[in-house]
Amino acid sequence: MKKILKIIGIGLLVLIGTPLILGQFLKLVATDVPPPGELYDVGGYRLHINCVEPKNGSNDLPTVIIETGAGTPSPTYHWLQQGVAETTKTCVYDRAGLAWSEESGLPRDSQTIATALHTLLDEAGIKRPFVFAGHSIAGLYTRQYVEQYPDDVAGLIFLDASHPGQVAAFGLDEDAMEEQAETLEAQLAAVKLMINLGITEIYNPMTASAPDFAGLPENIQEQADYVSTLIRYFEAAPLEGGSFDIAAQQAARNTSLGNRPVVAISATQPIPDEQKPDGFPDNLVQIFANLHKEIAALSSNGRHVEIDTANHMSLIANKDQVAKILPYIHDVITEAKTRGKPSRG
Repeated sequence: MKKILKIIGIGLLVLIGTPLILGQFLKLVATDVPPPGELYDVGGYRLHINCVEPKNGSNDLPTVIIETGAGTPSPTYHWLQQGVAETTKTCVYDRAGLAWSEESGLPRDSQTIATALHTLLDEAGIKRPFVFAGHSIAGLYTRQYVEQYPDDVAGLIFLDASHPGQVAAFGLDEDAMEEQAETLEAQLAAVKLMINLGITEIYNPMTASAPDFAGLPENIQEQADYVSTLIRYFEAAPLEGGSFDIAAQQAARNTSLGNRPVVAISATQPIPDEQKPDGFPDNLVQIFANLHKEIAALSSNGRHVEIDTANHMSLIANKDQVAKILPYIHDVITEAKTRGKPSRG
């Protein structure tokens, strides 16, 4: 019996140890994936911005700046950037600590983020006014930017965007919020352990479990895999969600988008019960859509659109879903060009 147990024990050690040894080896020989764009100093740290020139369009149209969702690296927006760049210059950047951007040590509130972006666009020589396309939490950051630099922004696209009043609208209590924060913290700790052990060199749960990543070109997939296995990324990403309250308070000061062309796009595919966070209302998607109507109404030239085949992430990461929103984005770009200088509201 002891001999059998010893054989089983050795087998388990081999079964567990071999992937760990292989992972550590692959981690040692792994090479950095260079940034697709450029890094610019914005005040003691550098931010990464990647711009794509128009393929079939005109340089006379406003540049589009893609502001990403909370903790979401720029390669995730490949299809969106490529689709918009069919007609106009399109840039996506990474906030502090994300992807190739350096850590800043600064707060992750809307005002700090808007100030950093303004400096980045200056350093990168981006012509104003531009059109914003903001996803998720970027709905807060873009509104703050308009408050600080109104002459910079000619139009806005809100992509299943956050609303300053969404926590109250969801009816969430402090216990539910703390539980969600604890769950996220545990998940991040598990992923960081996998990175340190080298397991992510063999299996990366951040991209392998995301169906929308499967259709990315090989080089973009490589970028997504690389940036999602950087420890500093997992240190920076939760800081944005953890600063949601202050970011929302600042963004709420923006009560008008003037006469700028605006489209607020909602992803209204029902959330499966097993994916809905505990404590969140069953009609979460509809509440979000109603909040997006409020965002569209901030402009005298605002419009709300629902995409019932998309969820929060597929709206911007799935090639087929992105194709459905491109016409609305191009409408905003074209109108921003023809309307001239926006009113401040």
